[in-house]
Amino acid sequence: MGLVHHIYSLLLERKLHLAPLSESPKRVLDLGTGTGLWAIDFADEHENAQVIGNDLSPIQPKWVPSNCQFEIDDFESDWMYKAPFDYIHARELSGCIGNIDKLFRQVFDHTSSGGYFELQAVSAHFLSDDDTAEKAVTAQEWMKNIREGGRKFGKPLDDACEWKQKLEDIGFADVTETLLKVSERTVYRCGNLTRHGIQVPLGTWPKDARMKEIGKFGFVGELQAIEAYTPALFTRVLGWSEEEMQVMMDKVKEELFDRSLHLYLPVHVVYGRKP
Repeated sequence: MGLVHHIYSLLLERKLHLAPLSESPKRVLDLGTGTGLWAIDFADEHENAQVIGNDLSPIQPKWVPSNCQFEIDDFESDWMYKAPFDYIHARELSGCIGNIDKLFRQVFDHTSSGGYFELQAVSAHFLSDDDTAEKAVTAQEWMKNIREGGRKFGKPLDDACEWKQKLEDIGFADVTETLLKVSERTVYRCGNLTRHGIQVPLGTWPKDARMKEIGKFGFVGELQAIEAYTPALFTRVLGWSEEEMQVMMDKVKEELFDRSLHLYLPVHVVYGRKP
């Protein structure tokens, strides 16, 4: 969780959000807060805001700013908040949402007029600007199976392409999809659209110093993701044997270590305002 927060900090150039918030949001909710680092940082930056971090796991620190609190709860359950929020933040929730329409409805109902909802997530697609992604045959097969496993499990990992339309359908205004552009060639198919986007390099292959730094941490993060997602989805959902699964994991890691493969992951940031 700390690694993910650091990667986003580098990607967004230390900004905690892209939504154009007011200078003094009063109530803020962080869905799936994890270790709570984003909520803590936001509370530090906005001393007059009440920041709530929500997560199923009690892994947050005990010592936090006085205007920050954490609650152990399932954000997919019915919400019981009595007052609306000026800003609701959701980072890396792909693969965690079983009923996205219900969640977005609850978010809309609990956002104050003029308030914002923002989602950020790395897309489950390996890409490259120089066609080397096509040579990462095993990695592409692994990612394809990861996406299939998520869909079969009922919590898709590749639903970010739907966010903008769903936010508009539910009533949010000024919905903005920001795929922070690094290169004119950074494109990929998202639904029936081709979009430019921000990239998380997987390795230190970029020439740009900033992207090289991001790639160093992105590489470690992807190795951790392989270990975290593969066993359950491949064996329990897709029916692979333990041996087949391990062989696949080893081959994917081998390709990621290949510096001639210039792989990256696109990132979605979507936000909308409640009228």
